Amino acid sequence: MQWHHDVAVLLDHLAPRWAKRFTVITWDLKGHGRSDPARTAAGVEIPALARDALAILDAEGLTEAVPVGFSMGCQVALEIYRAAPARVRGLVLLLGPSGRVFDTALGPFGPALHGLIARLPVPGFRLAFRGVRSIVGLPGSRRLGQLLGLIGPAATPADVKLYVEHFVRELDPGTLAAMALAAQSHCAVDLLPRIAVPTLVVAGDRDVFAPAPRVGLPLHRAIPGSQLLRLAHGTHTSLFEHHLEIGAAVERFCEGLTGRREVG
Repeated sequence: MQWHHDVAVLLDHLAPRWAKRFTVITWDLKGHGRSDPARTAAGVEIPALARDALAILDAEGLTEAVPVGFSMGCQVALEIYRAAPARVRGLVLLLGPSGRVFDTALGPFGPALHGLIARLPVPGFRLAFRGVRSIVGLPGSRRLGQLLGLIGPAATPADVKLYVEHFVRELDPGTLAAMALAAQSHCAVDLLPRIAVPTLVVAGDRDVFAPAPRVGLPLHRAIPGSQLLRLAHGTHTSLFEHHLEIGAAVERFCEGLTGRREVG
């Protein structure tokens, strides 16, 4: 049984594969995809997003699940465990930190970006976001993203197009800014040594947002008995570049939790 938050590329490659063996429930974070923008800043704090996920499980009549978080979703998955450990069969943490995301993202530019977001009023951030959107939609944006390490070299044009469309069309700038600030203020390092369920950590050595040496490996070492899938060429777009390896690893992990294969 699996749960993860909704990311377009994740759905495109991994959710259909996993759905053949498990019950898969997806959801859009506030201000993402088909979800409405957040009404308050408190509504996008990481524990609040975890409560949203638990409410979805309640609505589906499910008592337990395996939270699968990508990027900032790792922080949400950890807070789901903190809030309701008895409802978590296992954890899958894909290419993301346990907290304070800008401390390790984008090298020296991460803290600067956080400071810029914190200082900009919402109208200013919306204006800046529109400018970024116009850039990512340009024909040469894929190559630029690869040169900056934001997109891996194996990313296909079709996958990049899907990723860009998600960025351009399906994100509310105001909610995104508040969520970024909330992700930086959140930290679950205190929780990691107390995690008592099987955990799979996936980390990429070339991930500029969550580099394996600074994020994935410390996360793996801090969680007792956790498993690690380290991708030597993994970037933050490994969900479509290395979906075969990630998909198979998550399947093996979840099959080990259930003790049997479920075919839907």
